[in-house]
Amino acid sequence: MGGEGHMLDMIRRLSEGREASRLWHERTSQKLKHMNRANDHYSLPDTTPEEMERIIKNSEKKKEKDSNYFVWGTLIIMGVLIVIAVILWAIFIK
Repeated sequence: MGGEGHMLDMIRRLSEGREASRLWHERTSQKLKHMNRANDHYSLPDTTPEEMERIIKNSEKKKEKDSNYFVWGTLIIMGVLIVIAVILWAIFIK
């Protein structure tokens, strides 16, 4: 491809890039407008204090359970790594 072809190709690519950028900005502004409209009509659910208390207790239980899983998983992994280190140490010391 000669110099002219290269220049025409670059001009074409630049115009395609401008068009893609314009379309992206339009889609983004449409999404933003849609999100703003959706937030205007959102109403809070009607929950009783007893339901809120139950929800809070359940979420605290779940947090504690997740924390326990993390601690036990960490202990198991650390134990396995220590056992592997002791075995390798015993093999290479002898």
